[in-house]
Formats: sequence, structure tokens, C-alpha cells
Amino acid sequence: MKCHRIDTALFAVCTLFVLAVVLFSATGGEELTVVLLAFVLGLAIIMGVLFLIVYKLHTQRRTMTAFIAPVIALVIISSVPVTHWPLRISYSVSRGAFDSIAQRIRAGEHVEPQRVGLVIIRKAETSHEGIVCLWTDLNPSGRTGFVQCRPDYVPFNLWSIIRLDAHWQFIAED
Repeated sequence: MKCHRIDTALFAVCTLFVLAVVLFSATGGEELTVVLLAFVLGLAIIMGVLFLIVYKLHTQRRTMTAFIAPVIALVIISSVPVTHWPLRISYSVSRGAFDSIAQRIRAGEHVEPQRVGLVIIRKAETSHEGIVCLWTDLNPSGRTGFVQCRPDYVPFNLWSIIRLDAHWQFIAED
């Protein structure tokens, strides 16, 4: 295999891994799963880079140019579980739709499962405390989704929480 093909393949893999982590986060993937996905894919990129270094040292070819895409990919992938920027952007773009659905639910309307931006709302309901819940995952061991409540009062059995703003939080129940 020629060296430039290995570089191209590594670049393509890095791009796919970045897209996977970013899209999983932006579509409302559970926080721990985002962290694990970022870790595993970041580790795979590091292993690919190590393979490339060994190959280039063996063939006595330049190695510096091959590091650009993997380093950028690792920075992007590691930033996702730390800041949750894809989820925050996805939420910000769709904030009006979230508010509209919450208003309809508070008015007593039944809301069918639907796509809101990149997020699929599988169930929309009001909790026993009157909090609007837009669930993205209905796992019986703990639901995941957007809840409309203050960041300092989230009356759920929480596994994780991402505070989006003063009105909406993204939670995973335990």
C-alpha cells in the first residue's frame, strides 16, 4: 500500500469518527454513551497514528504531515464530551420548536413522536410535578431527554444532566 493511500485512509477514518461523535451528541445521545464513544474512537485514531508512524519510519518517509488530520480529529472528539457543543448547537437551533411543543403539552394537547431539528422526540409528556418532558430515549431503566425546568430544581432520579439554559435541561434518569 502506498504511503499516500494510508494517509488518505487515516484522514477518511478521522473524518468519519468526528462525524459519528458530533452527530450522536447533536441528536440527543445519552451523556455517558457520548463519553464512551469519544474515548473509543479517539483511542482508535491514536492506534491508527501509531501504525502510521511505524510504517513511515520503516519506509523512511516524512511523518509530520500525517499528524494534522488526526490531531484535529482528536481535539474535536475530545471537546464533545467536555462541552457538549453539538447538543447545545442542536438545541439552540431548535429552541423555538421545543418551546412550542412544551406550550402545546401544557395546553393539554397530545403530541405524537416527531423530529425537532436533529432530535427525535419519542414521547412528550408532563411529569407528576408538572414539568414538560420530551424524551429521546424510552429505556425502561431510565429515560433520556429534554425537560423544561429550572437548572437548580430538576426533580428526577438523575444519572446525568446537561444544563442547556435557564429553562431546559438535558437529563438521563437512573
